[in-house]
Amino acid sequence: MNEQVGKTGTTRCRNCDAPLSGEYCSQCGQREGKGDLRFSGLLGELVGDFFEWDSRIWRTLFPLIFRPGFLTAEYMAGRRARYVPPLRLYLIVSFVLFLLLSFSSPIEINTQDATRDGQSAEQVDSEGEPTGSEMVLEIHTGEEEDPNSAGETSNDVSARIDLADEDSPQWLQQIDRRMEDNVTTLQDEPGEFIAQLVEYLPQMMFLMLPVFAVLLRICYLFSPYHYLQHLVFSLNYHSFAFLLYLIQFAMEKLDTPIGGFLFLFLLAYLPVGLWRAYGSGIAAAIAKSLLIYLSYGIILVLGFAAVSIMVLVLM
Repeated sequence: MNEQVGKTGTTRCRNCDAPLSGEYCSQCGQREGKGDLRFSGLLGELVGDFFEWDSRIWRTLFPLIFRPGFLTAEYMAGRRARYVPPLRLYLIVSFVLFLLLSFSSPIEINTQDATRDGQSAEQVDSEGEPTGSEMVLEIHTGEEEDPNSAGETSNDVSARIDLADEDSPQWLQQIDRRMEDNVTTLQDEPGEFIAQLVEYLPQMMFLMLPVFAVLLRICYLFSPYHYLQHLVFSLNYHSFAFLLYLIQFAMEKLDTPIGGFLFLFLLAYLPVGLWRAYGSGIAAAIAKSLLIYLSYGIILVLGFAAVSIMVLVLM
C-alpha cells in the first residue's frame, strides 16, 4: 500500500508508484501533490485547464495565420509545449470545417448525358454502334456569380466518366450500369449525393496530408530535414487553409466579400512558410511552391473525382 503523507498527498505516485518530488509525477505526469479533490477543487482544476488550453490555442492560432512556417520552425527547434500539437490542431479545425459543410454545403451538382449529334448518352463509334456509356459530372463549389460581372468567382470540377464498353470485364460493366442507374437519382435528389460526398471529404483530405509531405520531401530531397518534419508542415499548412475557408465563409455571411484577398493570402502563404521553416531563399521558395501547387492541385482534382465516382457507385 502506498505511503500517505497527512491528508494532502502521497510520497509515491498512485498511478505508477514512482517517488514524488513535486505536484506532478516525474514518470507518468499524473497530478498527485494535492491528494483527492473535492467538488470545488475539481471545478477549479477544470477552469484552470480551460484557461491553460485557451492560452495555448490563441498562442497557436495567431502565428498559424500571420506567421507562415513559424509553428513548424518552432517544432523543429523543440519548442512544442507552448503550442497546440499539430495533429490536434488539424483535427480541431477540420472537425469544425466539415461540421459546417455538413449543415450548409456550398456544392452544386449538374449532371448531363453526353450526346453526340443529337443522339442518346451512349457513345457511338464510326459505324454507329454503341461503345459504352458516358456521363458528364460537373461539381461547382462556392457561389457562382453572373459570368458578365467583374467579380466572377467560379470553382468548377468537371469529370467525364466512361468506364466500360462491350469488351470490358463483367465487373466493370456492372459498376458502369450501377452508375447509370444512380445518375437519375442524382438528378432528382442531388442532396443525398452531396451529403455522402461531404461525408467522405474528411477522409480524403486526411489521406492528402502525407501526399503533401511527400511533395515537400521531393523538393527538399538533399536537405537534412526528415519526413516527420515535412508532415508537421503539411498539418500546419492544411490547418491554415481550412481556417482560411472558415474565415471566408464567415465574411460572406456578413456580406464582406474578401475572397480574392484571401486567395492571394493563400498563394503567398506557402513560399513564405518554406522560407521561414526551411530557410530557403526567396527564389527557391517560390519555385518550390509553384511545383507543389501544380502537383498537389492535380492530385486534389483526381482525388476529388475518385471520391465522387466512388460515392456515385455506392449510392
